Amino acid sequence: MDDARQKRREDSSDLPPPVVGDFDLTDDHTEIYLALLEAPSATRNEFVRRGFEPEYVDKSMRAFERRGLARPLGYDVWEAIPPDIALPAFAARLEEYATTIRASTSALSRSYANRSADAPDPSGYDRLNSVEEIALATQQLLARSGTQVVGLRNDSPYTRYLLDLPTDFHVTPVRNAQGVKLAARVTMDTSMIPHPRFNEVVTARRSTGELYRFHSGLPFSAIVNDRGLAVIDAHGPDGEALGLMISTPGAAAAVSNVAEWAWRLGREWRLAQETSGELDARDKRILELLSSGTTDSVIAKRLKVSQRTVERRVRELMDRLGATTRFQAGVLAAKDGLI
Repeated sequence: MDDARQKRREDSSDLPPPVVGDFDLTDDHTEIYLALLEAPSATRNEFVRRGFEPEYVDKSMRAFERRGLARPLGYDVWEAIPPDIALPAFAARLEEYATTIRASTSALSRSYANRSADAPDPSGYDRLNSVEEIALATQQLLARSGTQVVGLRNDSPYTRYLLDLPTDFHVTPVRNAQGVKLAARVTMDTSMIPHPRFNEVVTARRSTGELYRFHSGLPFSAIVNDRGLAVIDAHGPDGEALGLMISTPGAAAAVSNVAEWAWRLGREWRLAQETSGELDARDKRILELLSSGTTDSVIAKRLKVSQRTVERRVRELMDRLGATTRFQAGVLAAKDGLI
């Protein structure tokens, strides 16, 4: 193996992968991938005997595993994922990467056009003036995270933008620049429950392992990571998207405290399919009346039971649905098809 080829392998293998993976497959990568395809399984020693450096074999196999092109069978043993499965999936990730770049072009172009010859502002606060800029800042925050993020979401323009994204986006776990899946906890404002895609999106996000709780009256939307970065988004004076990227650790810690406060006060919402048993006719009627704002005393009179019975049953139904208010219990039941 000539020195130039060896140097090229070392340079390409040491590059850190971007958020969606390193897609720059060199001729050398193709060569070792084809060697992997030729055998039902291949060991590290077999690759070395074929002229590949041991360290390069290890790095290449790890890269192939990240890309879904290979899987380990044991210690230093790998097999190729069938190309008819692996390559279309890989192509789909390439397209997702390209879509992300295209979506970011406008915001990046504005940043380039507005650049200054002076040194950047060291204040640690960058104003974000559109949903696109907030989305780009959020991706940067995720890429620079360690292992976890925590967030809160109220009825901000960016939250509505997220809820309107395709389901494919929401079933994809969030990862950092090294491809590490991030542990995510999010508190959603109950004002978002009436959104037509609320159930679908929360179900999809939870399928990736994200944890969700619900609370009312959240002051703004935000996400903060474990590396001292935060992105806040809210409505501007005229209802437009307005945000702030914070890279000052002290200020980011303050945002983190708010997010943790919301999480501690929030309650888990169990979807209808996660609850056991069917509602009887009386429970359904109680929920219907709750959704219309009817008081316990009026419900008791209509059902001809004591007010104490109604109060006890309302609490049980709220716990079952994970609702934080009486009205929310009725709304959740309606959205989940229970009434």
